[in-house]
Amino acid sequence: MAGRGLHIGIEETEGGGMVRRTVLLSEDGARRRHRVVYEFEDPSGTAADRPMDGAVMAFLFHAMQRGLPVHVHGPVTRTALYNIDTLQGVWRRWRPDRYRTVEILPEAVIDRTAPKPGRRAIAAYSGGLDSTFTILRHRLLLPPERRHGVGALLMVHGFDVALDRPGDFERLVERTRSFRDLVGLDLRVVRTNSKELHLQNWQDSHAAELAACLHLYGAEFEFGLIGSTKPYDALVIPYGTTPIADHLLSGDGFSIVHDGAACSRTEKAAAVAAHPEAVRSLRVCWEGAEQFRNCGVCEKCMRTRMNFAAAGVAAPACFDGPLDPARIAGIPVRNEPQAAELRSIVDYARRHGVQGEWLERLKERVQVIHPGAIHTGTGHTGTGQPEPVPVRAMKAASASLRQAAGALLDAMELKQPLKRVRNRLRTRS
Repeated sequence: MAGRGLHIGIEETEGGGMVRRTVLLSEDGARRRHRVVYEFEDPSGTAADRPMDGAVMAFLFHAMQRGLPVHVHGPVTRTALYNIDTLQGVWRRWRPDRYRTVEILPEAVIDRTAPKPGRRAIAAYSGGLDSTFTILRHRLLLPPERRHGVGALLMVHGFDVALDRPGDFERLVERTRSFRDLVGLDLRVVRTNSKELHLQNWQDSHAAELAACLHLYGAEFEFGLIGSTKPYDALVIPYGTTPIADHLLSGDGFSIVHDGAACSRTEKAAAVAAHPEAVRSLRVCWEGAEQFRNCGVCEKCMRTRMNFAAAGVAAPACFDGPLDPARIAGIPVRNEPQAAELRSIVDYARRHGVQGEWLERLKERVQVIHPGAIHTGTGHTGTGQPEPVPVRAMKAASASLRQAAGALLDAMELKQPLKRVRNRLRTRS
């Protein structure tokens, strides 16, 4: 591949109060050129206010996987260039079989260090528990002197809700209205096809692709907040979003902040539970056919139900009906992080003196997944009879096979396309 390289350029047009920013991604010697579109409303910025920091970060994983130098046809800030170099080092250590360090060659390196008036922040918001907690923290929960001055929320159409589901996205926006009214913040929307092009591994790149959307508002805000997914004592490495690396998605004049990792998911649920508007607005599901609501029975929905149950809320309003303990035994656990989440719920409930049938079922499920993790009880079938060791072993082996299959699909970058096909089939049926 001597002499070859990748090229990143920008086209930008404005009309009707909307900005259409197109990132042109091409490779020497290849005929195909990718057009990655971002459509958004920006009341304060112009093309000159948007350096190409975010554009480079958005497709850095594609470049590292190709192992080619990146020619950037536009300016990159000095801080971003330094951070991108460090970020590449992180991922080269984490996934040496997948990524190589590549040279970033911008047309110009610029300095933009002057603070913006008010030092305001824009917070990424999906309707999920993590982002809801982060926004509540910085609007209502923290003392004013410890808050980031969040001035707007950013929701991306094309990430959690597919671009070809505009109706679902509109219904999600409406679903979250009561929470946005509670915190008194306007919603900014970016529509992009960056995820659906499948140019890189989403599990690795999702924070970088989200940061690229936040960077679009760098002329107005000084910080972009990303809610944590794991607490400091249970970090998943490697993973696309982490307090270890998210700050490296910052540039001059616009800093990405990974927020909330001092709290577990159940602790976040306990804080959110005090605000009914926030609970009603929650949308945590990614497996359901309807992308604006919670299916209530997938792994993440069941796990979130138990987060709230451990926090003393048996039937949170974001779900249709209360938790059914009989479903806990069938929760699919595809990887160790999911297993760790279930164990953390048991630990929280034990520390807070919580009891209930659902908790006993969860202990049984954890014991099957990871024998010895729970030291009380022997594991049961859910019928009151002890579960034979061979049955537990078979279930554990089945979980391992599912995890391996999921990892294979992820490596082949087939998981998201298969999910979209499945959702369309569900919708038609």
